[in-house]
Amino acid sequence: MSKQKFIKSNILSKVFKKLSDRLKRRGEVTALDIDQRMLRIVHVTMSRGISRVRRIELIPLPKDEIELKDPIATGKWIGKKLKEIRLTPGVVVMAARRGECILKEYQLPLLKDIGEMASMVRVRTVRDLPFPESSASIDFTVTKKPTKKEIKALKAESSTNNINVDAKANIVVSAIKNETLNFYKKMVESAGFNLAGLGLRPMASFRVLKTCAPNIIKDAVALVSVRRHEVDVDILIDGRLVFSRELSANININDHLETDKQKNLTEISKEIFRCLHSYEGSGSYQKLSHQFIAGGTGMEEELSKNLYSLSDEKWELMPLPEGLQLPKNNSNNTSRALTSLGLALGFVDQGGLAVNFLSPKRPAIKRNEGRIKWLFGISLFIAGSLMLFSIQNRLKSTAQLTLTKLSPQYSSLKKEERTNKIIIRTGNAVNAWSKESKDWLGHFAFLSSILPSSDKVYLKKLGSRRAGPNGVVSFQLQAQDSSTLHIVEKRLRERGYIFNAVPQTPGSDRHGYSFSASFELIIPETFKLDIKQYLNTNTPPARIEDDIHANGLSIIDQVKGSTDG
Repeated sequence: MSKQKFIKSNILSKVFKKLSDRLKRRGEVTALDIDQRMLRIVHVTMSRGISRVRRIELIPLPKDEIELKDPIATGKWIGKKLKEIRLTPGVVVMAARRGECILKEYQLPLLKDIGEMASMVRVRTVRDLPFPESSASIDFTVTKKPTKKEIKALKAESSTNNINVDAKANIVVSAIKNETLNFYKKMVESAGFNLAGLGLRPMASFRVLKTCAPNIIKDAVALVSVRRHEVDVDILIDGRLVFSRELSANININDHLETDKQKNLTEISKEIFRCLHSYEGSGSYQKLSHQFIAGGTGMEEELSKNLYSLSDEKWELMPLPEGLQLPKNNSNNTSRALTSLGLALGFVDQGGLAVNFLSPKRPAIKRNEGRIKWLFGISLFIAGSLMLFSIQNRLKSTAQLTLTKLSPQYSSLKKEERTNKIIIRTGNAVNAWSKESKDWLGHFAFLSSILPSSDKVYLKKLGSRRAGPNGVVSFQLQAQDSSTLHIVEKRLRERGYIFNAVPQTPGSDRHGYSFSASFELIIPETFKLDIKQYLNTNTPPARIEDDIHANGLSIIDQVKGSTDG
């Protein structure tokens, strides 16, 4: 096997490997969630509409080795750990914390056009933002649409009271600073990957709740997500996120004193109840039907007991998803990475992440159609002009090359033309006469065949010219009597010639021919007689004996010679 063949086969194998890898990773997503204690990794694949969790990995953060505020160092550490566990992400998504964003719920008219909806949402949101709109990424999701019954009832009310009342939809709007967005992008890029989506932790918790407890989505549910250093409190009603708070916490299971653990849990329980009391004062309050605690710190059961003792309300641990294919013998890791699981499942859903700060829903750009058409016309004109100039230059260069090639041949022909100048001029004259003619020679012969014999008439002048599209034959006859000229005029008209009335001039010449007449015959474009056929069947009359041409011009020379002798 030659060296070139070996290199070619090696290149082809690499190309096919890259294509196969792309096809394999088309339906794969890797969700990364990092906090002060743990990196949570969930790798999910989607095939034929079925989601399957391939891997759930928990990697503790090393103490005093990385600074989480440094995105580049954190990203390099994440990339290193992914290589160690031999996990190559297909698509990477992350979620921003609740404390990093502004979260609002509005009731706005529902529009069909998503661009117009985004414009309306931005106009409403800008009033409540503590930072400029230009320095933020704003996205929204419609959590509840008005039903047909509600729309009909509002229409009936509007017609009754003569007031225009639109049906309102519940919309959750979230905004983060561009600095936060760039922080996560740098982190993932430093890990060696590209960030495909940046969601929101409360939305991820809501997505995993739909998987773990699908039967209670329409109820009022309180979900407490516990981590060592933070606790999220989210209230969900009828599938809507109506309340969300992030609490600072300090849960350390390695505390030697049981009293310290209990004290921390009591403080966290009180903060959770403060959040619940804030929710009770909101306009969207509804009595809670279910209370869930999610997390993998090991303190969830004790926290649920504390909450029960303070409120006499039963707090349950978040159940694991039953209808989802999970890795075997990995239930502990699943309970500790529920937020990452919800993030990955939300990304592979048909509609994608409910809130994605990386590609938010943007307002529709109002376009000036007249200006666009004007610019398009100018662009077409410029493109056409450039094309014409290029074609002209190409044809010009081609013609120049042809001229250069033919110049020697032209010079040689020019030299030959000088030697044959007389012949060429004569030929040109004959060709010009022939092109402008109407078969003059044929008509001359034809006229000689139809004129009377020379003892009655003879020809004094003969000429031809063109008059527009027709030819004109002009000649002058000298006849012995007037009746001969009348016969000539009648024959010419019968044969198809067109001419005006011919005046006869009496006046005898020295030969005894008493009348003369001038004819100007117009030859029509389509002559009704076939001249050649006519001449074959009607030969001209024989010449008389005394005609000089009867015996040839040679007689003249003989006569002259005999006289001189």
